[in-house]
Amino acid sequence: MLAQPDAAVPVRPLGHVTSSYYSAALGRSIAMALVAGGRGRMGQTLYVPLERGGVAPVQVASPVFYDQKGVRLNA
Repeated sequence: MLAQPDAAVPVRPLGHVTSSYYSAALGRSIAMALVAGGRGRMGQTLYVPLERGGVAPVQVASPVFYDQKGVRLNA
């Protein structure tokens, strides 16, 4: 993960993606990552280098981002 999409190589990464999946409930891909200063980066946009070149913008969010109040769980 990078702080800027056009960071000059070599650049020290801020972290790494540990897993990624497609969420049918959200209709898009989601990922878990270890990020330096993660809690302090909530809401920030970071950039993940892609295998085929370029970068993907990602938003740092809480690991509980779907049904935070447990409405579906307690229905």
